[in-house]
Amino acid sequence: MNCNKVKSLTDEKFFQMINHKMEQDRVPLSGTIDLTRKCNLKCLHCYHEHNNSELKKEDSELDTDKWISIIDEIAEAGCLYLLITGGEPLLRKDFIEIYTHIKIRGMIVTVFTNGTLITDEILNLFTDLPPYDLEISIYGATPEIYEKITGVPGSFGKFTEGIKKLINNKIKFSLKTVLMTHNLHEHSAIKEIATMCGADFRTDAAIFPRLNGDMTPVNLRVNPKEAVEIELSDDIILNLWKEYYKEMQGSIFSETLYNCGAGLTDFYIDSRGTLLPCVMNVEPEYDLTRGDFLTGWHKVISGIMNKKVDNDFVCKNCEKLVLCGFCPAFFKLETGSENIHSEYLCEMGQHRYNIIMNQK
Repeated sequence: MNCNKVKSLTDEKFFQMINHKMEQDRVPLSGTIDLTRKCNLKCLHCYHEHNNSELKKEDSELDTDKWISIIDEIAEAGCLYLLITGGEPLLRKDFIEIYTHIKIRGMIVTVFTNGTLITDEILNLFTDLPPYDLEISIYGATPEIYEKITGVPGSFGKFTEGIKKLINNKIKFSLKTVLMTHNLHEHSAIKEIATMCGADFRTDAAIFPRLNGDMTPVNLRVNPKEAVEIELSDDIILNLWKEYYKEMQGSIFSETLYNCGAGLTDFYIDSRGTLLPCVMNVEPEYDLTRGDFLTGWHKVISGIMNKKVDNDFVCKNCEKLVLCGFCPAFFKLETGSENIHSEYLCEMGQHRYNIIMNQK
């Protein structure tokens, strides 16, 4: 007698099916927690209005017990991927305790850090409980440029010391750089450092205003054409964009303003315990010091999906929409409205389109 066989799914089809189910059920699959807005650097491009070690009383951060409680809540709600960021998260004296608890709860953890505070205790932690990714920012290839951006003398030496410690202890990490006018001429050298370290490397040119409305960082942007040419000079990145465009080309623009994962499967929690759809969205918000995660997720954060596009929104019929990094939250920071697009992102999308379509 022949038994019934269940057809196996490819990994790609399996994960597509799972992701579709997660979206249908609005499972908070992927989150970011901002442990602190404090930082030991004073980077020119930082989007936080507070990037120093002293914060105002009203900006007081969650204590250890509250973070542990929130981590339990998001784990029980279905969170699988969690990004720990800041500020500089390693400044928290309880970082090891919080990180360990996240790992115990079974989440896949990524840590964003500037790499200047790598101690023996942190090395032991990441050896015993490795993060999925340890992503470290590199702002220049020389002390002069690196410290011009970070504003802290001696920070380049601490960065290189931290990188050496990680390499010597065989702890995997990746490097990323924010492309700006100050380090544009060192980009090749920065990328070479990543190659020498055996680290994955990515470049981000999308500098945006500070969350308090300060437009100063925008002045550091690189010409969009030059930024895209640098980005797509990497064949791997170019092919990823080509595949993405091929897959998404012809997609029908939804009347819903937000078509990303924000508030659908993604969330962000700031250092004061405010639950938001993403780091750039300041509304809707929910205070986790006054209520639980699931209440905020289902009754408040879901409100982002009720936002609609204006009838005259110029992005609606644009064939390059999937290539620009379309983000209404980004638009609002830059233009004051979610329905007024960023000219900078628009130009980047046009240049990506030209390269992908082999136009000159």
